[in-house]
Amino acid sequence: MNRIILSLALVTLLCASCTKKDDFTFNTDLALDSRFIILNAPADTTKIVVYSDHNWTMENRDNASWITVQKGSGNGTAYAIVSVTDNPSDYPRASTLLFKSGSKTDTLKLGQRGLITPTIAIKATTVSAAAAGATISTAITATLPLNVMDVSYSGDGSSWISGLAIANNNLTFNVAANPTSAARSSKIYLSYLDILGTTAKDSLTVNQLKP
Repeated sequence: MNRIILSLALVTLLCASCTKKDDFTFNTDLALDSRFIILNAPADTTKIVVYSDHNWTMENRDNASWITVQKGSGNGTAYAIVSVTDNPSDYPRASTLLFKSGSKTDTLKLGQRGLITPTIAIKATTVSAAAAGATISTAITATLPLNVMDVSYSGDGSSWISGLAIANNNLTFNVAANPTSAARSSKIYLSYLDILGTTAKDSLTVNQLKP
């Protein structure tokens, strides 16, 4: 009896394995292969894969003058093609491409780097000032002007450190006289974040002796 049951189970298993499975088909109204494309500063062309089962279009949503839509429509899965002109600026730029298929929409951010690579590198990690105050100068490598950086101080540093400037590869600032009875310290933070998400940052600790 057990042999009969085992035989029937094997037959059932073999029949199940012989059953043809339905092919899986991927269907989509609209999808893109990227969310953010970043190109270098020289003029360039890029392709975006558009996945769709229908007709679709792509638009230069912000009417950015530096972007040209070379292929902005298609049917089914295909490439959309855009080109960009040279970016003559030191800084990057970005715009949005809008895709439509029926009632569905999607967007892609297109960015282009500027001519410089953002860099902030202070040679020293710590400087000291006399209790009577001083003008401090320390070497810095910076491809960005100070007015595009975010400047902040730890503690109450902003109340006794002033006149921050960058010139001739030097970071200079003034340290006021120390009116307290103890030594004090603060850290200067320099940072930069562009529209493409590129960051550059460094810091410098400023120590001042007690009177």
